[in-house]
Amino acid sequence: MSQPYSILYLDDEVDNLTAFKAVFRRFYNIHIAENADIAQKILAQQSIDLIVCDQRMPGKTGVEFLEEISRTHPEVIRMILTGYSDMQAIIDAINKGKVYHYITKPWKFEELKVIFDNALETYTLRQKNLLLESEKKELLLQKAQQEKQHITSQYEVLKNQINPHFLFNSLNTLASIIATDQDSAIKFTTKFAKMYRSILEHGEQKLIPLERELDLIENFIYLQKTRFGDQLKLTLEIKDKAYSLPPFSLQLLVENAIKHNIISATQPMEILITQDGEKLVISNPIVPRVSTETSTGIGLKNLASRYQLLMQKDIEISQDKDVFKVILPLIPDA
Repeated sequence: MSQPYSILYLDDEVDNLTAFKAVFRRFYNIHIAENADIAQKILAQQSIDLIVCDQRMPGKTGVEFLEEISRTHPEVIRMILTGYSDMQAIIDAINKGKVYHYITKPWKFEELKVIFDNALETYTLRQKNLLLESEKKELLLQKAQQEKQHITSQYEVLKNQINPHFLFNSLNTLASIIATDQDSAIKFTTKFAKMYRSILEHGEQKLIPLERELDLIENFIYLQKTRFGDQLKLTLEIKDKAYSLPPFSLQLLVENAIKHNIISATQPMEILITQDGEKLVISNPIVPRVSTETSTGIGLKNLASRYQLLMQKDIEISQDKDVFKVILPLIPDA
């Protein structure tokens, strides 16, 4: 059951306060105050939904009090109560105190109860609208942040793929085989062009079919194997390809493995990609390359951010002294 609304009644006549509380306490949380100072203390300590204030009071009139409250507690519904036919007070109450309703004495319980209920229903709807508006703004902000993250991800993907070292290494490899093996050079060029065409085609996509991603990584490995030969091996153990994942996820991980580890005849590299239900497990041996270039980890952080934005899931990263492993969640195709 929801909590009853809270009403604050301000009146300098004690009998009026007593009667009001006796009649309405069955329906609302009633707080009473004999003057504006007491009312302000109650407002500072309690959550009040509606204020009813007598107009003619010593020291500070009802209009003056409600005008003050309209600035300090603008969300509270305000009503003024008077037994005097004072048209200027009514106008001031509306203009200055921004009252919801003007009530004349003597009030009747049934009529006043209807006025309160209607006002509080309006109050509830207004609060819900404010909450919805706040949630809408939050969603728009999240969307803007996601779009920013997505644009950043696209930039990082493109930047990582058009890495000068990889580009120069590939061109050097191509130059070294053109003179001796033209068929291999043609195939290398075709694979190279296909890979970069895929970057342009899929760079803006949020998800890519697993089967397509596997084709991309095999093209990438082919280019690398032209350089490393049998010293580099990719093993795929995939049973079900009816899934999707962020584009170039595998390429980033494979490229990291190649970049940070020694690959030689005495220390060949085997990268293993296996499927475990709705996850891909990518692992490689750890044989650290001696390098003056410090790893920033931006690629993995970027990939983790993309997974959070798209799937609200985390990638898993682990390593021991021998093996580095990353586990990627997969999205089932609809």
